[in-house]
Amino acid sequence: MNGAESTGRLLGTIRPAHGSIELLVLLFCMMASPITAQDIHFSQYFNAPQALGPGCIGQFDGDQRINGIFRQQWRSVTIPYRTFGLGWELRDIGGSDKLAIGIWAMNDKAGDSRMTQFQFLGGASWTERWGDLRQHSISGGVQFGFTSLTIDPGALTFDAQYNGYYFDPQLANGESFQRDGLIHPDLHAGATYRYTPRHRHLLQVGLSFFNLTTPNIGFLGGPGVPLDGRSSSHILGQFPVSERVDLVPMAQWMAQGEFNEFIIGSNVRYILLERYGLERAVILGMHGRAADAGYIHAGFHYDDWTVGVSYDINTSDLVPASRNRGGIEFAVIRILKRRPAIPVRFKACPDQL
Repeated sequence: MNGAESTGRLLGTIRPAHGSIELLVLLFCMMASPITAQDIHFSQYFNAPQALGPGCIGQFDGDQRINGIFRQQWRSVTIPYRTFGLGWELRDIGGSDKLAIGIWAMNDKAGDSRMTQFQFLGGASWTERWGDLRQHSISGGVQFGFTSLTIDPGALTFDAQYNGYYFDPQLANGESFQRDGLIHPDLHAGATYRYTPRHRHLLQVGLSFFNLTTPNIGFLGGPGVPLDGRSSSHILGQFPVSERVDLVPMAQWMAQGEFNEFIIGSNVRYILLERYGLERAVILGMHGRAADAGYIHAGFHYDDWTVGVSYDINTSDLVPASRNRGGIEFAVIRILKRRPAIPVRFKACPDQL
């Protein structure tokens, strides 16, 4: 680990893309500025809509959406990193089908310092629709809130505590921690375009910008290290390849200073039931994070519920330590909506009553 990485990990600001900081940019080529920090994110980005971008708030078929996601990684390498996110969205505010609001909370604990990040965001989006069947839509959204950071300096060790023969925890570490916690504001913005020409057909393209306040992060005194802005682009499609099978290809590209990440893959949906507003399907997929990991995804869609699990197989330079083991992730989504009554298939004869 080089000096910049060591300082960043101590401050809890560098967050390599689950194992690698050298990722190929194969889609959405954009410029990247120098960086010393990177955000937290998920492999199942398609199952964490508010983490994907503010423009995704309210982009679902229903009245309310609740989603949760949990990730654990690097258990085979060090103290595991654990990340949990929880979101809620409400559509059609004030009787308008254009306005939606959402709340997103995320908690992450990482490393020997027990560096804990807690983020709370409130957001809103506005959607304009057009076309003969209103098949086109574009949504713009914003999120505003705060992030709290805390560490436990007593759990850290430093080179200065090596006396030439062995590690001596009684020696001074040579560091001067001015504080073990801080809070900074967050502001994000984004837009999402959707095209839904007919049932089981979808094209979605999104662009988001995070950390617009570029706050300073640091525990050692001084001005701290700026948390650079992050840009995120994604594209997601869905189309049927047979009566019961849908292909759902997708890709995401992110840049935060000198760090870049590109994920590409596809899910396949096998429809078990689709009738009277009920829909049940099995979901399987394979995805790759360039120069870092591949991961498999399995899920199940049962009416208003979607459940997913994925596992990362590490392929980066960390393989000697990780032995290809990366992280496991669980996601669940519940959509609440008013469903039309199921029609009665048989009518009782009055003479038999």
